[in-house]
Amino acid sequence: MLLTGLRRRYRLVKRYRQIARILTKHGFDYVLNQLGLAELIALPRRAIGRPPREVLKRSTPERLRLVLEELGPAFIKLGQILSTRGDLLAPEYVAELEKLQDHVPPVPVTEISRVVESELGQPLEALFAYFNPQPLAAASIAQVHRATMPDGTEVVVKVQRPGVKEQIDLDLQILQNIAGLADRHTPWGRIYSFSDMAAEFQNTIVEETDFRTEARHADTIRRNLENDPRVRIPRVQWSHTTQRVLTLEYVEGIKLSNLAALDAAGMNRAQLARTLADVLLKQMLIDGIFHADPHPGNISVLPGERLVFLDFGIIGRLHPEHKEYLGQIMLGLIRKNADMVIRAVLRTGAVPETANLNELRRDIQRLQQKYYDVPLNQINVSESMQDFLVLAYRHRVRLPSELTLLIKALITADGVVRMLDPEISIVEVAKPLGRRLIADRFSAARLRRLWRESLPEYAHVAAQLPFQVHEVLEQLSRGNLRIRQENPSLDRLSHSVSVLINRAILTLLVIVLFLGTVLFAQQELFFFGIVAAADLSFVAGTVLGAWLVLKILRSGHL
Repeated sequence: MLLTGLRRRYRLVKRYRQIARILTKHGFDYVLNQLGLAELIALPRRAIGRPPREVLKRSTPERLRLVLEELGPAFIKLGQILSTRGDLLAPEYVAELEKLQDHVPPVPVTEISRVVESELGQPLEALFAYFNPQPLAAASIAQVHRATMPDGTEVVVKVQRPGVKEQIDLDLQILQNIAGLADRHTPWGRIYSFSDMAAEFQNTIVEETDFRTEARHADTIRRNLENDPRVRIPRVQWSHTTQRVLTLEYVEGIKLSNLAALDAAGMNRAQLARTLADVLLKQMLIDGIFHADPHPGNISVLPGERLVFLDFGIIGRLHPEHKEYLGQIMLGLIRKNADMVIRAVLRTGAVPETANLNELRRDIQRLQQKYYDVPLNQINVSESMQDFLVLAYRHRVRLPSELTLLIKALITADGVVRMLDPEISIVEVAKPLGRRLIADRFSAARLRRLWRESLPEYAHVAAQLPFQVHEVLEQLSRGNLRIRQENPSLDRLSHSVSVLINRAILTLLVIVLFLGTVLFAQQELFFFGIVAAADLSFVAGTVLGAWLVLKILRSGHL
């Protein structure tokens, strides 16, 4: 145990020094001093060296991208995630991080076969009738090979590179440590919780290095779209899938990026564009789970303009509460109601306490004015989404990662749709789904769910209400409920308090009356062949309410 701990500590220190060399090589040595890492690493300056002059001529965002590429898998993945966070980074950094390259020399097939055999417990020859030694693609975390199952099924096999999991685990620990230092030693740490962001990133990359999660995502999206004849999702071969090996059905089609081949095959580009927009928006707004990296290389086309989605490593989820926020934001933008938008954003917990809400409101109103009179088919989604992210960045609004991933996917999808057919706008396609999303907020099913969730609390209030109302009325009738004061100007305050109490009683009465009527009606309690319980509740409540209103009106305090 002691030897294992010492070995891990040696690897940590060695990795810290490697990170320090790479940072200094690209002109970020000042970061080491800001974070207090220079003394911790205790690395002589001469061992690091000075960055070449031509390196310093590059922009800071470009140098940051080069650092992340050189640091390897965990940092490349961090950069890819940060490229979706226009609310956290300035636009020039986002644009540069989008260029991150994740192409590395392939691992020899002998090493890949050892991983496959170790994971699946059989020799490669027994697992596959054929396994192509030449990879289709090679990235820092995994590489992909064509293969044939024993029953003749054509598949693609995604295999994790040897040693990558151990390297990622080490880098995640270092990132957590660096995030803690950034929280303590930088002014940004007072605005953003880097430790929370590092923990969120850790959860994301741990999921992505477990290929069973990617397989479950593929299965979920396939089930959601299985009744849509316009789409095909490859099936997972679960018998040949583990944490480090993913085997999917191979579906051969024309890549969406190959416009010449699409035209040669007689594909209707306008139909493809509309189908892509509609399917992705349904995933986002209705299903709540969506393909978050819909670039042309991840989508193929079969005859009949049928789309095939590939690579489910990056999946977005829109939870019910986020759909609620999105619906409120959309409704607020449609109504040109900046306050509604702000309230929706505030509910996400994204606005820092230091934010100036008046300035935020003015900026939202400017954004609304910019797009208010623009026809739907002329709205550039990429530009409008970027405007929204710049606004969030300016006011230090840290949006939920699920929403920023959705925005990034929308920007990508809009670019693909316009590439296929410049005349089609994803906003136009989204309009009916947006109406459905807003309508769902007021649907009977949703209201019933809200009543069920709130029933225990309202039941408690309803149970206490008769006693509290009786006590208030007793005190009023005895003249004991009054404000004792010496200042005559407080008479108005006493009257206002009485008015507020009476209005509160009426409000609670209406709530309880409505609840009782709805709940009894749902139970369908029958007396003599009619639904009597709801009717009796309504009649009794009405009589009680009329008596109470009469008493309050006579008091003159309403």
